[in-house]
Amino acid sequence: MKYLVYDRETENHEYRKRFASPFYEENWTVALGWKKQGDAQCSWEYYSTKEDEKPLQIDDDVSVLVGHNLKFDLLHGWRDEQLEAFFKRGGNIWCTQYAEYLLEAAHPDSHMNSMDGIIEKYGGRKKIDAVKALWDAGMLTSQIDKDMLIDYLVGTEEENRNSGDIGNTELIFLGQIKKAVQNGMLPMILARMEGLLATTEMEYNGLKIDIAEAARRMKLMEAELGTVEKQLESFIPELPEGLEFNWNSGTHKSSLIFGGTVKYQKRDTYIDEKTGELARLKAKQAFPLFDGEPVDPAICEAKTMGDLIFYHKDGIQQDLYLSGKKKGMPKFKNMPVLGELKTKIQDFFFKFPGYTTPDPKWQGAQTDGANEPIYFTNDEVITELGSRDIPFLQAMATRAALTKDLGTYYARYDPKKKDYKGMLTCVLPGTHIVNHNLNHTSTVTTRLSSSNPNLQNIPRGDTSEVKKMFISRFDNGKMIEADYSQLEVVVQGLLSLDKNLCNDLNNKIDFHCKRVAAKFGCTYEEALYRCKDESYEDHKTWKNYRTKCKEFSFQRAYGAGAAAISASTGMSVDDVKDLIEAEEEMYPGVTEFNANVEAQAKATAAPFKDWTRDGRTFRRGFWQAPTGTLYTFRSYDAPSYLQDKGVTESFMPTEMKNYPIQGTGGEIVQIILGKLFRHFISNNRYDNKALMCNTVHDCAWFDSQEDVAMQVCKDVKTIMESVPETLENLYGMDVPVPFPVEVEMGDNLYENQIVHL
Repeated sequence: MKYLVYDRETENHEYRKRFASPFYEENWTVALGWKKQGDAQCSWEYYSTKEDEKPLQIDDDVSVLVGHNLKFDLLHGWRDEQLEAFFKRGGNIWCTQYAEYLLEAAHPDSHMNSMDGIIEKYGGRKKIDAVKALWDAGMLTSQIDKDMLIDYLVGTEEENRNSGDIGNTELIFLGQIKKAVQNGMLPMILARMEGLLATTEMEYNGLKIDIAEAARRMKLMEAELGTVEKQLESFIPELPEGLEFNWNSGTHKSSLIFGGTVKYQKRDTYIDEKTGELARLKAKQAFPLFDGEPVDPAICEAKTMGDLIFYHKDGIQQDLYLSGKKKGMPKFKNMPVLGELKTKIQDFFFKFPGYTTPDPKWQGAQTDGANEPIYFTNDEVITELGSRDIPFLQAMATRAALTKDLGTYYARYDPKKKDYKGMLTCVLPGTHIVNHNLNHTSTVTTRLSSSNPNLQNIPRGDTSEVKKMFISRFDNGKMIEADYSQLEVVVQGLLSLDKNLCNDLNNKIDFHCKRVAAKFGCTYEEALYRCKDESYEDHKTWKNYRTKCKEFSFQRAYGAGAAAISASTGMSVDDVKDLIEAEEEMYPGVTEFNANVEAQAKATAAPFKDWTRDGRTFRRGFWQAPTGTLYTFRSYDAPSYLQDKGVTESFMPTEMKNYPIQGTGGEIVQIILGKLFRHFISNNRYDNKALMCNTVHDCAWFDSQEDVAMQVCKDVKTIMESVPETLENLYGMDVPVPFPVEVEMGDNLYENQIVHL
């Protein structure tokens, strides 16, 4: 069996926020290059028009398709018959961009790595700069000289057409395979590539948007936002003339919320340094003369005679000209007088009293008009402040939530970019499908991210109605969501092998209720009854306790400390510390696992220069998961209490607790998505009646016709819960915990109901 390296140079129109979108009919493949294992040189074809374009030919003996940023190339040929047949016979892929990211332990420098950025370490040459320069200048691919484009794709004739994109990709691929074997990472990378196939399928299928529902919600939210913004204006104190409050200013918002001094400028009078009095403009005024002496007209009596004005003082008339052309006219003399007050642009300061006390962790590097700290006022801070019982802060949180929803999941004008942003700007006309990006190489934990639009951060159904927009594309279709239950806790059990934790997971203990019991000193059964049974008289209060403990559980699994958990849950720091202490007593294996991660990272740590921090020396270490996935940790400036002891840099405990749990959970989901992809492909997507369409961290979404929906639910649940045998088959791991999955189904994702299987 052989590998086939290939790459496309496509027409590059941007469409619906996606560059060179495969969902725009004018973006055809202009040049296609490939090289099959054993070939002496690369092959290529050039297509002058869309009508000339041909699909990639995949011989039956090809077992692996290889490319850099391979998802791009796959999407432009997705659903081609040859590609479908390749997958049905078990064909695999290898994306060199994704593999490099995994081999480099998801180091930030490896995110979205370019071929030119890594090729030289694998023995190749960088590509022709001229082609990239033409693209950067806005030229379409079809407008670039054909010979130049082919040289870029497969190398020049002098290089025997064995370089360029294709030759470089082959070099990188062969080097990566060798490195992956040496590092014990090959099975893991291959399994992750299966997940990449799944997300490619999801991007291609996309999600259908209920445009009418979106318009209805958008109108309501805009009206609510207008009301809230008017309400917020009432919380702004009376401001001096010249100062206008700016909601887009971090200084203004910090000062308004936490108290602070805002500097503003306006034109005003000022003191003349020479005279010590208010500065004035120079001016002169005509004074009437009396016996040759000028007298202020203000103390004189004016008499108008025809067009002339005469002045009298103490009964004496003003001097007149006795001869000449001015004979009989009054005499005046220009005298210096006080002119108008001078003004200039000056600094003024206004102090806001503030509404609440900031958390010290929110302090930024900038200062206000009085050189006092300015605090962050981003959405996360405002959301946290919204839990405080202060009407102004609650209104601020409401405004932040509405603005975020409109700008993320609907459409809202962005004055900075002078364009609209939000999910609705990405929806395809006619079909009302949105094809989101699911990114595999953009996080430090190897979890997926999403963009244009971000469909990895959908609000829960109890906090927003966003999910109402996601509907089936099939007549009488159903939307299905399959979600791992308490995945972060299950992963803690898997990695730590703590006996108590594994026993609780196998016994299907409700961990949140168990923590409630530990907090209030009651039995687990009592807590379960009070938190879950609506007939209990104080059920709502105890349900709220459980909700806070649920957030505690989530935060703890991802490494948050007592202060952070207190801020996000509303529990006191002492209560959080009590829960942490109780948990460490219940599950000592988790604490031991965290210590082992830290020890391995420190044992492998090597110094490096951080040029973003004045070239100072820090350390970077690694931890390798049982699956083979590498995680990297770096040290930072030590906190003040350690610096007082002479320690200048230290690792961040939250990262060491967070990355293994979050990353392994994401890895498991990606592997299972790959199994789901193979299942859907082998079943012809249930005769094209059911589609994979999205994944959100620990769940997957599907769109299905009603007549096959129940079968899809059963199959999905079975495959997703097969984690123990999957990990054993792939990595020889003994998995002592179950991975339970809950499946919901409905006419849209908001109104889904649990499917009992």
